[in-house]
Amino acid sequence: MENQILIFRTSVTKRRDIKLIGSLLARFPQISKWNVDFEDWEKILRIECSNITALEISETLRNNHIFASELE
Repeated sequence: MENQILIFRTSVTKRRDIKLIGSLLARFPQISKWNVDFEDWEKILRIECSNITALEISETLRNNHIFASELE
């Protein structure tokens, strides 16, 4: 699988949620870079990765009470 960019709308409400996302995403060596646009009303999570699916990421986040839906 080639490099890809996955974009999610999230339920992030607090800056500490971003730290939690960081610790969760650190478990995936396939992720090379990520960020959350905390200023955007949808709290957009952008992930640069390879060999991982949006479903794997959203399930990992959901299991930790952060909801993320992939944007087209």
